[in-house]
Amino acid sequence: MAVKLKTIFENEWEEFKRTSDSDELKRAAVHDNIWKMLHCKTLWLGLLVYQCEDHGEEVRLVPCTCKSRFCPSCGYKANLIWLNQLLARALPCDHQHLVFTLAFELRELTKSNRRAIFNLMSRTLWATIRQFINKHKALAYQPGAVCILHTFGKGLKWHIHFHIMITAGGLSNGRWVENSYLDENYLKRAWKAKMLAGLRKLYRSGQLINAVGRHPGQSFEQMLTEIYDRSWYVWIDRVKGDGTFAFTYIGRYCKRACVSQKGIIEYRKGKIVAWKERSKIPVPDICANRATPHGFIDLLIHHIPNRYDHQAHYFGLYSARQKNTLYRKALKILNRTAAVKKLGKKLKFTWQKLMRWVHGLNPLACSKCGKEMKRICILFFNPKHPADRDLLLNYEIKNYQLVPRKIEGLVAKSFDSS
Repeated sequence: MAVKLKTIFENEWEEFKRTSDSDELKRAAVHDNIWKMLHCKTLWLGLLVYQCEDHGEEVRLVPCTCKSRFCPSCGYKANLIWLNQLLARALPCDHQHLVFTLAFELRELTKSNRRAIFNLMSRTLWATIRQFINKHKALAYQPGAVCILHTFGKGLKWHIHFHIMITAGGLSNGRWVENSYLDENYLKRAWKAKMLAGLRKLYRSGQLINAVGRHPGQSFEQMLTEIYDRSWYVWIDRVKGDGTFAFTYIGRYCKRACVSQKGIIEYRKGKIVAWKERSKIPVPDICANRATPHGFIDLLIHHIPNRYDHQAHYFGLYSARQKNTLYRKALKILNRTAAVKKLGKKLKFTWQKLMRWVHGLNPLACSKCGKEMKRICILFFNPKHPADRDLLLNYEIKNYQLVPRKIEGLVAKSFDSS
């Protein structure tokens, strides 16, 4: 049985906060997301009450979820919805997979300037691609691109890079032009030059925090000049058909934590956490990543995005402003009339549909008549009220019913008992 991420944080988080000097503890997003994850599907977030119309004694109590991207359960659902919408929106043409990486000398700087540098990277990589495509005006076209930010590499190390899925062609003068040629050397040089120019602009306008050189006495601009002499990593894959597999691969952690619960293969309280990168591929224990629980938590919380920061960026035909113009025109040219009719309809995955899909059961079916129960109210509890606080601390929801919590093998005392 896989180790739950929630279990690790329940056992280790308070001790980690007391003993760790990690700068990540200064970020409000870290505390907010972990609090939500730890209280997901508990009374602290409220209850939905469902009741059968014919049998009033049949009641289901459904705890509210936290909606945090760091929560394995909520993140899985959010990622599933987003990925299905993305695949439904993908143009029926060949796609190409690209990777643009930030120089390692600038990785630490991004921790203090996440939004500024991530937004600069997304704008710059698109400007770099567009510059190459428009180099010859006669061959210029408008492609579509989806860019996914990954802040993690092997072993959950801090490694900033963007994965890009771009159409192998685009619209040009009302027709579809196919093209899969992108010059890797050109993109490397242009990407490096534009990023360094953008960083200088941010630095001179005072928008960068903790912008210093890597060596004593070295200024930030001197460090940028030193970086310019090195090659920046840009990778271009061959054309991958409609890109379904690549979209799924690059987007698997877009809306959720960057480690899978299935990948956590060992956990001993206060001693060790072992995990592997891709849980579906059998990996010997000797190849797994290992760290102390506090080391594992420190690695993981680096990748919690700040509030309102976007992991996915859309450009060209996939941008929101082109939804009803060039994107719709591209669909018609590529003979996707059915997709044009469905444009604007969003796929919805409720918890009830997911339960039916995964477990093959309807959790809201009445056990007596089989009819679906109706929601009658939403309950919230005030932790400052003595009775409500006692209820929050001593009771939990199991199998859609309110039951006393078991604390270290003992049943908690009821709030209304003497």
